[in-house]
Order: sequence, then C-alpha cells, then structure tokens
Amino acid sequence: MKRWYVVHTQAQGESRALFNLGRQGFEAWLPRVRRQRRHARRVDTVLRPLFPRYLFVRVDLETEPWRPILSTFGVSHVIGGDEGPSPVPDAVIDALASRAGPDGHFELGAESFQSGDKVRILEGPLAEFEGIFQAASDDERVMILLRLMGREVRVTVRGNDIEAV
Repeated sequence: MKRWYVVHTQAQGESRALFNLGRQGFEAWLPRVRRQRRHARRVDTVLRPLFPRYLFVRVDLETEPWRPILSTFGVSHVIGGDEGPSPVPDAVIDALASRAGPDGHFELGAESFQSGDKVRILEGPLAEFEGIFQAASDDERVMILLRLMGREVRVTVRGNDIEAV
C-alpha cells in the first residue's frame, strides 16, 4: 500500500531532489508558497518551499525499492526511526492539498495570522526581530508589537515579510 513519507533535503536542494525523485519514477510533492521578493529595487513573486528542506514522497515500502531515495541528489535522508521511514497520515496530506490553490501553490499572508500570534520579520530594517501579530492595517501591511529598547513598540510592515515562529 502506497503511503506518504517525509524526505529531508540538502540546504536549498528541494527542487533538485524533487526533479531527481521524479526522474526515478517516484511520486513526490513539494508544497510551495508564493512570496514577494525585493531585489535591486524590483519586486518579484517567487515560489518558495512551504516547509524549507522537506518534501513528501509516496511509495510502497513492501513492493517498491525505496532505498534509492537515500542516494538521490538533493536528498539528505528520509524521516523515520530504527524501524525505517515513518509514514505521514493521509489525512495530513489531504488537508494540506485541500488548502492549496488551483495551481497547487499556497497563498500565505496576513490573513493566516490571528491577533497574539508570534511572528518573525523576514526582510527590511527589522529583519529577524520577533514580535506579536496585532492586526492587518490594509491589504498589504500588518501591525506587529515588538519589544525594542526595553519597551513595546507597534510597527507596521508588509504582510509578506512575516512568518510564524
């Protein structure tokens, strides 16, 4: 019976592992999210892994040779224990797939956060600061409560520049 398993990839190797697993005939899935990236005064939309350094592969351990996964370019190892790879419940994969858009990619933004959630700022002058999500101020910006210089300060940043902690 085919089950889903989690593959841990090398750093920045998700796409490489996905390509090489597919080339070997394995069914693999790399959930991706659209992110806006600022570079050289331009804003681009890029696809990034939803779970950096992880992807899913579907295989039947009883009837299919699965060990070639371990030597695939881009793959570090398969998540599991002493008994071998640990399967991911189908309900988890189904829940993830149902939240993906029609093209299979995820749209994450401020609407996925609730007031009081811990977040980290990804880009800008406050990059790597952690704070508390307060509210969305408009369709592109959010308010975050940061602890700076011994007091709490409310700052406004782009919604695409935060992630959950």
